[in-house]
Amino acid sequence: MVSSLISFSRSLAPRWLLIAAAAFLLSMFFLIGNLYTSQVELRQNADARLVSIGEARATEINDFLTERRQAAARLAGSEDISNYFSNLDLGMSVKYGLFANLAAIEGRFQATLDQEKYQGQATYLRLGFFDRNGVAQVDVGSSSAAASSPARNNLAEPSIQIDDKRRLIVASAPVLQKGKIRGKVETVSSLNLLSSLVATNDLGQPREFLLGDDGEVLLPIEREHSTVATQGPSLAALPSGRIHALSNLSAPELKGYLALRSPVAGTRLSLLRLAGEDELYGRTLSSASVFYLGLFAIVLFMLAIGFERMRQNAARLQIKFVESNRHRAELAENNLALSQEIRRREAIEADLHRQSEALDKSNSELRIAAAAFNAQEGMIVTDAKGVILSANRAFVSLTGYAVEELVGQTARLFRSQRRDTEFYRGMWNSVQLTGGWQGDMSLRTKSGENCARWLTISAVKDETGEVTNYIGSYYDISKLKHAEEKIQELAYFDQLTGLPNRVLLIDRVRQALNANIRSKCYGALLFIDLDNFKTLNDSLGHHMGDMLLKSAAQRISHCVRADDTVARFGGDEFVVLLANLGTQKAKAAALQAEAIGEQILAAFTDAFQLDTYEYPCTPSVGVTLFSPEDRNVDELLKRADLAMYDAKTAGRNGLRFFDPAMQTMITARAALESDLREDLKKGRLLLHYQPQVDHQGRLLGAEALARWPHAQKGMISPSEFIPVAESTGLILPLGALMLKTACHQLARWSTDPATERLTIAINVSALQMRQKTFVEEVRAIVEQTGANPHRLKIELTESTLVSNVDDLIAKMDKLKTIGIGFSLDDFGTGYSSLSYLKRLPLDQLKIDRSFVKDILVDPNDAAIAQMIIALSKSLGLSVIAEGVETEEQYAFLAQHGQLNYQGYLFGRPLPPGDFESLARAFSPRRRSKRVRGPVNRTFA
Repeated sequence: MVSSLISFSRSLAPRWLLIAAAAFLLSMFFLIGNLYTSQVELRQNADARLVSIGEARATEINDFLTERRQAAARLAGSEDISNYFSNLDLGMSVKYGLFANLAAIEGRFQATLDQEKYQGQATYLRLGFFDRNGVAQVDVGSSSAAASSPARNNLAEPSIQIDDKRRLIVASAPVLQKGKIRGKVETVSSLNLLSSLVATNDLGQPREFLLGDDGEVLLPIEREHSTVATQGPSLAALPSGRIHALSNLSAPELKGYLALRSPVAGTRLSLLRLAGEDELYGRTLSSASVFYLGLFAIVLFMLAIGFERMRQNAARLQIKFVESNRHRAELAENNLALSQEIRRREAIEADLHRQSEALDKSNSELRIAAAAFNAQEGMIVTDAKGVILSANRAFVSLTGYAVEELVGQTARLFRSQRRDTEFYRGMWNSVQLTGGWQGDMSLRTKSGENCARWLTISAVKDETGEVTNYIGSYYDISKLKHAEEKIQELAYFDQLTGLPNRVLLIDRVRQALNANIRSKCYGALLFIDLDNFKTLNDSLGHHMGDMLLKSAAQRISHCVRADDTVARFGGDEFVVLLANLGTQKAKAAALQAEAIGEQILAAFTDAFQLDTYEYPCTPSVGVTLFSPEDRNVDELLKRADLAMYDAKTAGRNGLRFFDPAMQTMITARAALESDLREDLKKGRLLLHYQPQVDHQGRLLGAEALARWPHAQKGMISPSEFIPVAESTGLILPLGALMLKTACHQLARWSTDPATERLTIAINVSALQMRQKTFVEEVRAIVEQTGANPHRLKIELTESTLVSNVDDLIAKMDKLKTIGIGFSLDDFGTGYSSLSYLKRLPLDQLKIDRSFVKDILVDPNDAAIAQMIIALSKSLGLSVIAEGVETEEQYAFLAQHGQLNYQGYLFGRPLPPGDFESLARAFSPRRRSKRVRGPVNRTFA
């Protein structure tokens, strides 16, 4: 029995592929049956899901409508409406009491209208409150959204109506007062609010539709070309709550669709949902699918038969392949023996070829060695003891010795006495240890002349490593030595004066500091600057300036000691280093340094002879002492520089010692500059606006004043940071930022009726006006911000008129063409030229606050102010007085003309928001509320 099973199994083994194919075919039929059963269950589940979604969507619409009824009821029961009827019952009239109640109801309705949102849209179009006669007492919202049906005042409970024609949802609720209906509240909403509850698919065809009872499609709105709109009555007549096929309708577009109509409770509306059979049920298993699956199984069976035949053929081929491999192995053994013989013969030929190449290479090296030995560089060959065996022609020409004179001698024959015995001992030790040496060597010729050469010594060893010979090569480096000396001179000395330059000075200062640590003595640095040197260069030329620098260098050098250093620091600046004053007392050291400084000042007493010119020149000298504790060279130079500038500030041609207070001031100024630069990058500076009014107290505009709210120091005064900005060049980015901020403010003001006519005056520095691109920058800012250029006024100071007035006038004319006005600030305090004033295209002169301050007590200030007013009239310019702080000052100025004013009497500089509040107080719409008088000073 067992043997029979084994034999049966062996008989089936070759046919395993056919058996597997048959099993696969049976399993496929089983899977198809299960798949069909699953499709039936999926259709039932899809029907149930469609019905549940339709009912849920209808419920959502009903909830929305119910919320509108409840909202109307809440408004009808509000306290404001109850108070209205209570006051009405008390006999109050609209004029003396009920108006406030109606205003409160209107306010509540308006707040509800503004605040109530649904899906990001306004919930209500209109809210109305009607009395029992149907008369609207409060009506808020769009008048076009009023209910078209007559008002019903006998309404007992909240209701809702759908206006199909105008697409409105009207909710009404009765107003009950002591159990009686006293009126009603009516809310009107757009039917489009329900659009968010009606879904559409991605193909553009609506999948859900809101129908009226007559079949009209209310939602979605875009339904002009929809087949559902034309078939609306038929679809509205479908029984609710069941899925219907639309194959019986006349519209071919709806063939293959299923429909479900779900009524909306409490209304005449119903929700229609459409779905294609393929979308709802998916694709089921068809008879064609069954056929192809069966065919697939048959194909697999046929393939199994083909693979079995291929397997049998492969077995036969494998037997033939084994036999073929045996024959190939025998042939390979024969080929191997033949290859070994060929390789043996090739090795013999390669060995002969290598020997030939080695011989050729040896001959070539001998020729190269002979050529190298006779090269342009001097070479000698010695034995192991240093006795010269041979020398080439270049070496004979270099030393002047003949070859016969050199052979048998040693290198001592031409050794220079500039090197000591220790040097040569170290050189030969290096040769013994490393097999060579190279370095700078002075060679003595037969005539006794010493010449610089670069010597290279190489040891030659035999096969055992023993030294047999030494080869010495001498290279000419005289040009290199000369170049090094020239580079040294260029690197450390000034080419004009021959004095040490900045690099060498700093090195010598460091050496002096190190030496003073040991000696504990004081030293000093004198920083010298030639006064008005730039004037000489500009007037007589740079060649005259060079002559003055040379002569000044000579005079200074004659005033110092032999071990002191006079250096040209750069430009017209010289530094004298008194390395060691020989004392450990600061006072004694200061007296010595002062004595040398006075000698230098005295040396400049006589005028300098520059060709045919006699030019007087004076120096400003700054002195700083340094003690053994001082280590920072840059700090010492900075101290001397500060002392020199102090001497210049004191009137030039003088000597000043460094004061630590200077360093404190400079450090604080540097910190302020750094913070200002950082805050400018981050745009932290802002503008405050000071009102400007006319002679009748009307607000004309404002002057924009820069303000800096520092993160640690609080608000910093412009008098502190404006000079820093001007001296460091930061006035350019600061001015551009302030101009752009002012233009942005003008653009914002143009949208407000209270500020749309106001002007802004902005200060522009002289440095800004001198920029070639200033006009283009202003135009670009005006265009970018959208500011009205006719509302922008640029204020110039008199310092702007000092240089290149023609260029200034050309720039002002270009800006005037686009509407920008100009005012001359601080008139009378600086450079005033009536000829330039007549040519400048100005619109206004500003009387400086320094004249206004004492105008009542100083006759001169009063006369100057009157002169400016009279001059402005003659030139056709307007006048504005700044710094007006008292009524008396204002009254005095008002006697002499119709001026404009600016000052604390009319208002301090204010942030933008506070200034806008001030501007609204001047608005024509509120003029009746202003204080009577020539000037409104409510916000002063």
